[in-house]
Amino acid sequence: MIQDTGSDRTANSRGASRAAAILDATLQLLGEVGYDQLTIDAVAALARSSKTTIYRRWPDKSALVCAALVSASVRHPELPAGATSLREDLLALTALFAKVASIEDPGAFASLLAAAQKDPAIATAVRATAVEPRRRDCRDVIQRAIGRGELHDPRLATALFEISIGQMMVRFLLQSDGFDEALQVDFVDNTLIPTLKAHDKEAGRDADR
Repeated sequence: MIQDTGSDRTANSRGASRAAAILDATLQLLGEVGYDQLTIDAVAALARSSKTTIYRRWPDKSALVCAALVSASVRHPELPAGATSLREDLLALTALFAKVASIEDPGAFASLLAAAQKDPAIATAVRATAVEPRRRDCRDVIQRAIGRGELHDPRLATALFEISIGQMMVRFLLQSDGFDEALQVDFVDNTLIPTLKAHDKEAGRDADR
C-alpha cells in the first residue's frame, strides 16, 4: 500500500491554496472588467501564478470562470430552518436573497448574464450556482406554508422566486442602493404576502370551477 507522506500533504495544500488564489483572482477581475475583457494573463498576474498552472487545471477561460462560480457558491449562506409562519420564512428568505446579492459583485453578475447568452457552459454554471439554489429555497418556503395550511398552491414557488429575484436585480444591479432590513420587511409585508395570498385565492377559485 502506498502511504501518504508529509511532503504529499504539503504539496496538496500548496496546490489547493494556489487554486483558491486563482479562482479568487478570477472573481475579482470579473467584477472589475467583466467576462469579455477577462484574460488568463490578467488572472495569472493577479494570482501571482503562471498561465501553465492555470491551463493545467482549466482548459480555457470559460472553464475557469465556471470553477470560480462553483467555488464562490460554496460560501453562500443557507436558508435557516425553524420558521413557524409564512411571514417568518419570507423574512428569512428575503434576507438570504439580499445577503447573497450583497456578496456578489453586481458588475460581475451582469457580465455573466450576458456571457450566458453565448456560452452554454456559463449558462449552466449560473443556473447551478445562482438560480437553482434560490429556486429550491422558494419551493421549500411554499411547501412549508402548505404544510401549515397557510397556502395551498405549490405553483406559488415560481412566483415567489421571480418576484424575489426581480427585486434583487433592481436593488443591487440597476439602482445599486442596497436593501436594508426595513426595506426587506416592507417588501415581505406589502408585496410578497399580499401577492402570494391573492394568487393562492385565485387558484382556489379556479379549482372550484
